[in-house]
Amino acid sequence: MITFKQIFRAVQTVAVPLILAYVVRLIWGDQTVEETPASLYRPLLADIDFVPRALPVTFRVDVPELASYERVSVVQNSTGPADTTAVILNWSRFPNVLLITSLLCGPWLDNTIAQVYIWNNHHKPLSYEDLKNTGCPRSKLRIHNAPRNMLFQGRYLACAQADTPYCFIQDDDYLIRSEIIQTLRARIAEPGASGAIHLLPPHEHLSTALREVHVRSPDASHLADIHTSFAWLGHGAMLRRSEAQRFLNLMRYLRAADDEMKMADNFFTILSNRVPEVWFDQSFELGGGHAFTVGSEGDERNKDYILRATRYLESLAHCGHASCDTSTIGTDQARPKPPYVTLDGPYTPSEQTHAACRGSACVLETNIRLAPESISHFATDVNDILTLERRNADILGEAGKSNYLEHAPSNAVDLKAETVFRSFAHAAEGDTISLDVLTDISDAREWTAVELVWLVGAATEDILQACTFEWSSDNVTWHAAAHNPICYATTREATIGDEQVPLSECSVQMVLGSSALHLRATGRYYRARLIENKSERWVVAEVWLRGL
Repeated sequence: MITFKQIFRAVQTVAVPLILAYVVRLIWGDQTVEETPASLYRPLLADIDFVPRALPVTFRVDVPELASYERVSVVQNSTGPADTTAVILNWSRFPNVLLITSLLCGPWLDNTIAQVYIWNNHHKPLSYEDLKNTGCPRSKLRIHNAPRNMLFQGRYLACAQADTPYCFIQDDDYLIRSEIIQTLRARIAEPGASGAIHLLPPHEHLSTALREVHVRSPDASHLADIHTSFAWLGHGAMLRRSEAQRFLNLMRYLRAADDEMKMADNFFTILSNRVPEVWFDQSFELGGGHAFTVGSEGDERNKDYILRATRYLESLAHCGHASCDTSTIGTDQARPKPPYVTLDGPYTPSEQTHAACRGSACVLETNIRLAPESISHFATDVNDILTLERRNADILGEAGKSNYLEHAPSNAVDLKAETVFRSFAHAAEGDTISLDVLTDISDAREWTAVELVWLVGAATEDILQACTFEWSSDNVTWHAAAHNPICYATTREATIGDEQVPLSECSVQMVLGSSALHLRATGRYYRARLIENKSERWVVAEVWLRGL
């Protein structure tokens, strides 16, 4: 017969562990580790070179003295918490979305991407089951099935709803490299950084540059000067969540029509009244599906909405409202403070052109001119933005346009010897080319020596000999390197038009470190600065940092 004592002990045996488990969950929460599903797309990403790998340190053949060197890359080793939401619009290219999601959920972005937000504009609903083979855990994937096709508006709504302070936005026809996403995230978080950074292929970068427009206030009744241009976001853009929220608030403040809300991309940069920060990208187009913004119909639609945006901006800069009349203009009224649009503070132009690096997390920056000095960005009416673009394109000419598109600065950091960055004109005193590796190199490891390396044509080899090489930790105070370039011939050639240009590899020892002497190799920015005019143009196939 079972006694009461035996029953009590049995209950005690079962209850005590349950009570303890309950208390543990109350104190520490549920510590269950979510299993990450396998990605069926990882092999494809590796095949197209989108999986991080060790990079070559030289383009020379059989150089045993460089065997111990490695490329300098810092951000990829970061262990900070992820604080960025990636937003993807899905409409007609769902196979692309699967590949993009697999990349964004890869382990190489665990310290950057906290969540992948799929905004589904297609009429067919999506669920996690449709994306489980991307390798993205359920907790990291968020899917919103829009009640109708909301076009570009969806990405701003998604970003505004994000749980993170930053958003990475892209269309479903582009693949953006993980190291570039890390670079964007590192730069946008810096003090004084732009609210958004846009990646653009050369033809779109050129269009944004030619459309840049500045309009001075004609009289004291106007609230602000105008400084703006147009730039797409679909090729990849990093922005603060607050930018999306403030932009949507401005569109509501303007009582924008439903079709204008849907075409939000055409308003985002123009209405900020800030010249957008645009970088040359390392474009990898996926294609497929039906493109909405290309072709003659798409071009005319884009122009229509760009001019709607400039008309709004014209009124905002004048009176702070969607339109100006006697009721909105008056010296006795309080100064309007519409959200998002910048109506105060001086405009400081930037002379720097940026290009995102492939392979290593870094940014190439240069002040070398990409177009003639005769190009003008001043107008008397912001609505002349498209006329200004055509006029500047005529000044640039076909040869200048070809050089801009085929020999962009991004070619100098694309890991390809056969493509080059070529300046528009001859090398001039004060020209600089620099690499920003985003944080101090000592954050990655202790270095014994770090070199700035160039793969260049013969004329640029001569230009480098006339340069001062410098490094800096803050981009303000610069320290001169004590060494001159040492150059070696290579078997590599670059293609410029119909010409094959032999390339040399030149290296400059920038910093040294020694644990025995308590010397640390440090620095974040590394540059060449030309100290005299030269008759030849810059031709740079590659520039990178290596160390040991």
